[in-house]
Amino acid sequence: MKRWILTLGALALVLGLGLGMARTTKVVVAGWGGESEIAMYNELLKKFNATHPNIKAEFMHIPAKDYWTKITAMFAAGKAPDIFFTNNINFPALASKGVATPLEPFIKKDNYDTGIFYKGILEAFKYNGQLMALPRDISNLVVYYNRDMLKAAGLPDPDPNWTWDDFLRYAKALTKEEGGKRTQWGVSFYTYFLFWEPWVWSNGGRWYTPDHTKFMLNSPASVEGLQFYVDLRWKYHVAPTPAEAADRSAYSLFLDGKTGMIVDGRWRVPSLKAKAKFDWDIVPFPKGKAGSIVDIDGSGWAISSQSRNKDAAWEVLKYLAGPEGSLTFTKGGLIIPAIGFDPKNPEATNAILKAFFQPPPPRHQQYFLTVNKTAMPTETFERWSEALNLISKALSPVWEGKEDVKTALDKVAPQVQKILDEVQAARKK
Repeated sequence: MKRWILTLGALALVLGLGLGMARTTKVVVAGWGGESEIAMYNELLKKFNATHPNIKAEFMHIPAKDYWTKITAMFAAGKAPDIFFTNNINFPALASKGVATPLEPFIKKDNYDTGIFYKGILEAFKYNGQLMALPRDISNLVVYYNRDMLKAAGLPDPDPNWTWDDFLRYAKALTKEEGGKRTQWGVSFYTYFLFWEPWVWSNGGRWYTPDHTKFMLNSPASVEGLQFYVDLRWKYHVAPTPAEAADRSAYSLFLDGKTGMIVDGRWRVPSLKAKAKFDWDIVPFPKGKAGSIVDIDGSGWAISSQSRNKDAAWEVLKYLAGPEGSLTFTKGGLIIPAIGFDPKNPEATNAILKAFFQPPPPRHQQYFLTVNKTAMPTETFERWSEALNLISKALSPVWEGKEDVKTALDKVAPQVQKILDEVQAARKK
C-alpha cells in the first residue's frame, strides 16, 4: 500500500512538473549595431519574452566590421544562431550556401500577410524564387537641393515629376564660373555604384538579365543612361572633376554650399540638420525614359537552416519584422521602415508613419516613402561582389574622362559573362 501511494505521488509530481513547467525554447538572434540599436533589440526581445513564456529570445551582438566573417564561420562550424540579420547585397552569397530557411511554409500556415511590406524589398530577399527573409528597413535615394542656391538662380523648387532635361537645366543654372574657373557646380558626383545605377535603370537599362544569365550593362539603354551621368562631369561641366573636387567628398561639397544638388540617402538628414547653413529639401530622382527608378535595398532577418527551433524562430521573426519591431526601430530614427500602410492594421502602421516623420527639414520627407513604389533592389547574385570589382575597375578611366562608357564596359563584358556562366553551371549542380 505504501509503495502504491509513493508511486502515485511520484506520478503526480511528474505530471505537475510537466504541466506547470513547460519547456522553454531558446531562440538566438544575431545582428550588428551600435549601442542604441542593441538597446532597441533588448527592449523588443524583453517585450516578446513577456508575452511568449515558452520562448526565450536572446540577442547576440556581432560588431559590423566582423559580422560577415563571423557569421560565415558559425555556419561552417554548425553553430549558427536561430535567426541572423542580413542585408540584401550580401544575402545571395549566403543563401547559395543553403544557410537560410524558406519562409513560405510558415507564411501559408499562419496566413501571414506579406503585403504590408514594400514589394521591392521583398523581391530583394528572394532566392530561387523563394522568400528567405523578412525586411526591417530600406534605403533609397532622392535628390537633395540647396533651396537658397535655387532662389539665387531664379529657380523654383523642382517638380516631383521632373525629367532628366529639367535636372540638367537646373544643374546648368546652378553652375558658376569666375575668372575662367568653376567655383560652384550644379550637382555633386559619386562614382560608387549605388549612385549611378539609377541613371541606368531610369533609362530602361539593367546590369543583368533577371535570371543572371547575361551581362546587360553594355547594352544600348544601359550605356546611354550611364553616359548621361558621366556627361554631367565631362560634357556639361555641371559636376566637379576630380581635380576640381580637390579631394573633397561629394557630400562635403554639398554641405559647404559648393554644389546645388546631390543624389543621396536618408542617412544624410541628421548631419544636414546639425550642420547645414542653408535651407534645403528633397525631391524624387528625375524621370528618364523608363521613369524614376532608384534602389530599394535594405536589411532584414532570416531563419537559419541549422536552427533546431524553427517554429519558435518564426514567432520571433514575425515580431521583430512586424509593427511592434518596426515602430521601435523607426522611433529611434534609425530606419526607413520596410512596412507601408496596412489597411487591416491602420492604428499600428499609422504609428510607424507618425514616428518616421520628424520635424522638418526636409519639408518634403514623404518622398523617402513614395519613391519606393517604383524602386528596385540592386541586381545582386551569388558572386556579385566579384563582378562588381571588375566593373568598378573598368569604369575607373571613365570617371577620369579618359574613356567612354561603351568602350570600358565592352572590355570587361567577357570577364563578367564568365562569372555569370559559372554561376549558372553551379546552380544546375
